[in-house]
Amino acid sequence: MKRRKRKQKTPEQMRRRSHRRERLFRLFGRLLFIGVLLAAAVLALTVFFKVDTISIEGSIKYSAEEIVAGMDVKKGDNLYLWNKVKTRDVLLERFPYLQTVQIRRRLPDTIVVTVTESEAVLAVPSDGGYYLVSEQGKILEQTDSDRGLSVATGVSLMGMQPGQMIEQSSDAYTDALLAVLMTLDAADMLEDTDFINLQSLTDVRIGYQKRFDIRVGTVEDLAYRLRFAQTVIENRLSPSDIGRLYWDAKARLHYVPDTAENVAKSRTGVDDSDVVTFHPDGTAIPEDGQSAPEDSSEPEDETEGEEGEESAA
Repeated sequence: MKRRKRKQKTPEQMRRRSHRRERLFRLFGRLLFIGVLLAAAVLALTVFFKVDTISIEGSIKYSAEEIVAGMDVKKGDNLYLWNKVKTRDVLLERFPYLQTVQIRRRLPDTIVVTVTESEAVLAVPSDGGYYLVSEQGKILEQTDSDRGLSVATGVSLMGMQPGQMIEQSSDAYTDALLAVLMTLDAADMLEDTDFINLQSLTDVRIGYQKRFDIRVGTVEDLAYRLRFAQTVIENRLSPSDIGRLYWDAKARLHYVPDTAENVAKSRTGVDDSDVVTFHPDGTAIPEDGQSAPEDSSEPEDETEGEEGEESAA
């Protein structure tokens, strides 16, 4: 039986085979190097970079010890093997008065937590007590009194817990509440607001400066009407004036003199009395009944009425 001759490889085939082996060795070397680096990194993260100090900045309502105790990260934990976003969200929920939370790692062993805090600006009756709400619409706490804050009626926050945000589209009344809060805050009127009456969404009422019952109708033109009313109050009414401001179907603003007691009772309604009517441009309409333009326009800062008229901007 004849022995088969081994087929001789050409020099080109041998070079290709050698190149493949070299590539495989290089790839294996790279993978081994990466594996060593990863192992070293894991070892460094596990053995080194332990949390030794947790610093709390900006907190007044809560003590640093309270916030540290409420965190998911403790002294001795690894500085990197935890989720900052999750830890931030946990703090915002556990400590309702916290408005923002920023967490930073500072090598080699420190965590810095910087917070800002919310203030209660509104009390909403519920379950025989009140929910205190921030200007951003966050439920801060439940109390047995309104703490002297502006009170919102006609809206229910049943089932909500401190730390939760009032969400848009919950229902028409909570949507209206958020719209009024944001608009009052933008107009810098929130601090002087006494009540927000949302019992009827077509007759939204806002108590202002303990002197005025501003009836804005619906919340559709809320920003314009509040700005208009604010301008009239500041520039056209005297510091001793007390009463009601409202708009008619022709976009005319009316002022009804009244007492502070009746203004405070606006949650249940007050009686009509003498009416002073204002054009949308801020000027008062005389008692002879001259008609006002039906279109609404921005009030001007400097608008003079006719001689003998009360005017507003």
